[in-house]
Amino acid sequence: MFIDFSITNFGPFRNKAVFSLESTNLDGNEGNLLECDTLGEPLLGSAVIFGANASGKSYVLKAMEVLQLMVRAPMNPNITYPWYQPFRASSSTMSAPTELEIRFTKGGVKYDYAISFVADRVVSESLYHYPSRRKALVFMRSGQTYEFGRTAMKGLKASSALTSPASSFLAVAAQYNNETCLAAHQFIVNEVLIIGSNLSDMLNQVIEHINTHPESKAHMLRALKIADMGITDVIGSVQTRKATELGNEIPPQVIGLMMATGNTEIAQTTLLMEHRFPGSDVGQDMLRYPFGIESNGTMQLFCLMGPVIDALEKGFTVMIDEFGTFLHSDIARWIIRQFRSAANPNRAQLIVNTQDQSLLSLDILRRDQIWFTQKDMSTGASELYALSDFNGVRGDIDVQKSYSADKFGARPFIPDEDVMD
Repeated sequence: MFIDFSITNFGPFRNKAVFSLESTNLDGNEGNLLECDTLGEPLLGSAVIFGANASGKSYVLKAMEVLQLMVRAPMNPNITYPWYQPFRASSSTMSAPTELEIRFTKGGVKYDYAISFVADRVVSESLYHYPSRRKALVFMRSGQTYEFGRTAMKGLKASSALTSPASSFLAVAAQYNNETCLAAHQFIVNEVLIIGSNLSDMLNQVIEHINTHPESKAHMLRALKIADMGITDVIGSVQTRKATELGNEIPPQVIGLMMATGNTEIAQTTLLMEHRFPGSDVGQDMLRYPFGIESNGTMQLFCLMGPVIDALEKGFTVMIDEFGTFLHSDIARWIIRQFRSAANPNRAQLIVNTQDQSLLSLDILRRDQIWFTQKDMSTGASELYALSDFNGVRGDIDVQKSYSADKFGARPFIPDEDVMD
């Protein structure tokens, strides 16, 4: 389970920002708490990040995506990381390391992994685990100098000799099947699902998943029915075809370019949404709508529910950028409710950023589930904080009204008299 994540010197976050799913001792919405036997205390099932445009909301998710890129696989020693984005508005940070740290539990063990890097190399890296709830070093790295814990020593020293300055040691050790490093690697890379704002990129993946997992398709149809979109079935396929077979379908110049670049195959996607309208006087074939003519909300819900269902089935963490952009607020609330303990036996977790202020409600969320990002316009630096960080905020407060009155910051300042001439 996801515990917390910290970011230093990345994008707008100059100083260390910590995002946490640890619960506080607040009352209210206890159903949003998920038991975590490993920690002996509950974690939050979901959290929502609000803030003005360009305040840093998306960079929380981007930082997690960068962490995945850093540890996914060993890297070429001559690489320059395209994702190295230090805070740009200060001369002291422009070439300083970006630092990322994540804490989580897996298989009944708590882990703490940290990495710092500059444009072309890893500066430091460490992994601790807590067998029997006692902190123990797995490895610690400073440049190309390593220290190893005694209980996790097996094979690690040999792996370190194979690790280039640009590679994370976690990626190399996992590749060589060190059990402890492999468990941490699997959580970071495979058990945190990050969904960007361009959900159409996931279309083929969702189609293939529901075609091979009937229970997931049933959940998808239930979600579409709850959204009251009139959809009774989904018929989709993804076929790989050779470029030379597409002569009558795409221009020959495009085929020539594909062949020249070695890209000789293309994935063709077919997706129909079957509707049932009792008052219709056309055949059922006409009620199978091509996906391209469905509403943006239908398209978003279909692409979104694939990873959401996957996370709920497997107990993963799903992070969603620009959540609810085309969804009705009731549907957004319904998705969040799926991560309450009663509907979530596998203890999946949901982290989203959004502009949907209707979610700023203590009927849905606890105060420790509501987070804000705010940018200091004098320095350009963003900060990240929770509603529970404010003293004196009562459990019956109208959060949306208070947010609109600028009691928590994280809003754009727009004077009423400011109009474009």
